[in-house]
Amino acid sequence: MRILVLRLILSILTLPIFAKVARAYDMDCAIMLCMAGGFPPGAVCSAAYAEMIRRITPWPVRPPFGICTYAAMPVQTGGPGGKGEVDISTPDYGWLRRTRVLWFRGASYKDDSGPQKWDWSIHSCDFENDNCHVLFQVFRSRTPWPVGFVSENGQTIPYPDTEGRLVPFHRAVMVEFGDHAGVMGHSAWFAY
Repeated sequence: MRILVLRLILSILTLPIFAKVARAYDMDCAIMLCMAGGFPPGAVCSAAYAEMIRRITPWPVRPPFGICTYAAMPVQTGGPGGKGEVDISTPDYGWLRRTRVLWFRGASYKDDSGPQKWDWSIHSCDFENDNCHVLFQVFRSRTPWPVGFVSENGQTIPYPDTEGRLVPFHRAVMVEFGDHAGVMGHSAWFAY
């Protein structure tokens, strides 16, 4: 028993001497790696997901992720990257290039003499928030926007909450993403 305690104390004292400093990826790499796994539970992926959403919700919006560099020196998660930029133009990163930022704008109004009417549109932008185009655009409809729509990636996505149908103007943004196996997912809608 005495030898076991002595070994334990010796291990505790020498461990810091031999421990290597862990190298973290910068935040863009963390977003990409967590996205590849479908944002599994855990502190790093939760922080990566929160950062991705934080980037798309202000105005003007930023892309959900940027250039992933492998850290050349120890960095804190979200800190500056190092050398070795990841080239996502290769076929291995095809799943990452399918990431889309979807924008919703909806309005509810009443003409002077007519019934309630709704306008809504969905815009889609690539992962760099470039190459944007209109997916759906409806004006002066006598019915509110439907429950869901099919995205460019073939995924059924619900429209923002139905409570937004009652307010004069509603806008929201979300990210549609896939994992490394091609399974598509999406964030919730975030009103801004």
